[in-house]
Amino acid sequence: MFPLPAFAALTLVLVSPDPSQRALAPLAPLMEKPVTSMVDPMRSTTTVEVKFGHGTQVRLRDDRFVGSAAVDADLEKVNLLIEGLGASSRRTFMQSEEWLAGWRESGERRSGHALHDLNLFFCVDLPDGDASAICDVLNQLDAVEIAWPSAVPSDPIVPPALLACMTALMAPDLSAGQTYAGPAPTGVDAEHGNTFSGGRGVGVTIIDCETGWTDDHEDLTNKALNQYVGYTPAPYPWNHGTAVLGELVGEENGFGVQGLCVDADVKMSTHSPVGGGTNIPGSVMNAAAAAQTGDVIVIEIQCSGGPPAPYPCEYDPSMFATVQTATANGVHVIAAAGNGNNDLDSGSYGGAFNFAVRDSGAIMVGASNGSSLDKASFSNYGSRLTSSGWGFNVTTTGYGDLWGSGSTTYYTAGFSGTSSATPIVTGAAVGLMSMIREAFKTEIDPIALRTLLANNGTPQGAGGIIGSRPDLKKAIRAAGVPELELSGTFLPGSALTITCHAAPGDTWGLFWSPTLLPQPVYAAPAGYLALDPNALLTLFLNGAIGGSGTGQVTFNIPNLPGISGFKSWFQGVAIFSTGTAFASFTNTAEFEIQ
Repeated sequence: MFPLPAFAALTLVLVSPDPSQRALAPLAPLMEKPVTSMVDPMRSTTTVEVKFGHGTQVRLRDDRFVGSAAVDADLEKVNLLIEGLGASSRRTFMQSEEWLAGWRESGERRSGHALHDLNLFFCVDLPDGDASAICDVLNQLDAVEIAWPSAVPSDPIVPPALLACMTALMAPDLSAGQTYAGPAPTGVDAEHGNTFSGGRGVGVTIIDCETGWTDDHEDLTNKALNQYVGYTPAPYPWNHGTAVLGELVGEENGFGVQGLCVDADVKMSTHSPVGGGTNIPGSVMNAAAAAQTGDVIVIEIQCSGGPPAPYPCEYDPSMFATVQTATANGVHVIAAAGNGNNDLDSGSYGGAFNFAVRDSGAIMVGASNGSSLDKASFSNYGSRLTSSGWGFNVTTTGYGDLWGSGSTTYYTAGFSGTSSATPIVTGAAVGLMSMIREAFKTEIDPIALRTLLANNGTPQGAGGIIGSRPDLKKAIRAAGVPELELSGTFLPGSALTITCHAAPGDTWGLFWSPTLLPQPVYAAPAGYLALDPNALLTLFLNGAIGGSGTGQVTFNIPNLPGISGFKSWFQGVAIFSTGTAFASFTNTAEFEIQ
């Protein structure tokens, strides 16, 4: 497991230290040049990807490669080869050279790691022929760091049941089937996380990289409609992306499903644009260009070709470099590990998934056997995987085997694979990072978030390593987010103990109200207030948090006739005593007299 710092140490890794005070860590290795390039039916025969050597300054000008004087001779050979084949060359990424250079520089400043020059990645499109043979020629040149046939993508899904649609004007409330949102060990306890200021994902944008969104689905349209970035996607309606978004942001509307981080925003970035072809790293780059620090990129794509497949797409050099630069810039990346039952620690992958060799900074997600904690039979596994989610029978939007009379009303109870597992982990991660932002007024670093989730989850069961299942209740406590906890018998005439968990020395107060607001409202600087200030909102001042990290107050429940069944809510506020003093709301805690 990853070593998890205590709360005081955790705050030190929320923002990376200034790399100007030290030398940059060396470049992470990419794929080694093969003696003979991969010949595999799952690799493209007509598209070659090329990464020129670091420092060669290679650029594409007037359909020809130019670079530093030291590589002129090699580049002339490349140009003659491409012209002789009737091939064409293009940059892998659509962003400007200046933007890519600036993004790399900002990532190096923030992370302290040297990053690959994304302007050195290109694609060569062949009219016909053997891409592997062309790679063999290119890989003999010193100017070329690596050339490889482009990988073939697919959705990391186990197909759900056949359609059994029901005709209805509106779906019923299907959230009872979303047990993956409930308490650990079965779920990730998003229901608890949602009670915190920011815990519903407010302020975070999730960019989903894949294909297949019905963006006007009745349970998604207010978040997803027309929210595309990058390439123009092929026409809808499709199901895969629809199902992923339902787990994340299914709307709170009384019907259908409710997303794990319902207040987050979403965007969509396809790797399969109109007109054909694929560009997997390009779709991730387009997502990154639309993201801000603290946003999340979800990679719902698996790749095939070469080593045992399917495998996570960051095996390929262009994908790894893109993901690493994104996380270096503080953008969180969460990726499906793929459905091949492959051991990613195998030597077949050349150390691509070995933390001791290289680390993209992404969270890589394995699949459990549904609600069981055991590895699903199909899930890839290995030490690179740090978190896992349900891989069978997930209730969400799409497909129509549970409910629906058309694509915009389809729901499923059978979404499966690392496809279904990845948004479960993502939903937990988004809620946690948003809570930390609201509590501490800063962002958590992607690797620190990965560590926090991994070390405070429900341990996995049998099978190869897929990582722990997120447990938000544990992770929140480990992060030191201020939290209320109620204990007692909740009977008329009895005493209720209210405990506030926060940093020793902080002061705290307690709000009480018989009514919640329909939506939490922002009350600067403390965050989101969930209690109704127009309904007898009361503040009790309760003094300091003790050395154990807790403060307590006793609330005597009135012994009155007819009081049983009365429901009300508490929400605390912690006043931090270290550094610049500011306040932060806790979660809301429901109190119902028995």
